[in-house]
Amino acid sequence: MPVVQTCNPGATVLVVDEDVLARIAIAEYLRDCGYRVIESSGAREAKTILMHGLEIHILFADARLAGEDNGFALAQWARRNRPGLQVMLNTGLLRKSEAAANLCSHNNASPPATHLRERIESMTARHGRGIRDSSRTRPRAAYR
Repeated sequence: MPVVQTCNPGATVLVVDEDVLARIAIAEYLRDCGYRVIESSGAREAKTILMHGLEIHILFADARLAGEDNGFALAQWARRNRPGLQVMLNTGLLRKSEAAANLCSHNNASPPATHLRERIESMTARHGRGIRDSSRTRPRAAYR
């Protein structure tokens, strides 16, 4: 996937992540940087949002969404159906944090990626579960 260039503040980002705590933290972080954010818990919901013709500039999705409509399938669908949409696929907390910080690089006042990672870690600790780094803990899908 090509690197997404920083969009103007006020651009709309669709954040797609099954992990509600990670999704909320990333969405808040991007809002603090001046982006409008729409949140989605999965590929099916994201497709519905994208089909409604809302002006969305960036699709920020977890590459390891569950099911056949994983992040890669969502990205392919988005490129076919929304050709001008910039797509960012990430997996794992560190990469998601870095990608969000990259989007906010236009804003000199934005906190570094470590602050986002710490926010997610704090949220998960308060909710009694450990950090799930999807790049290591989620089983790979079996290919048929």
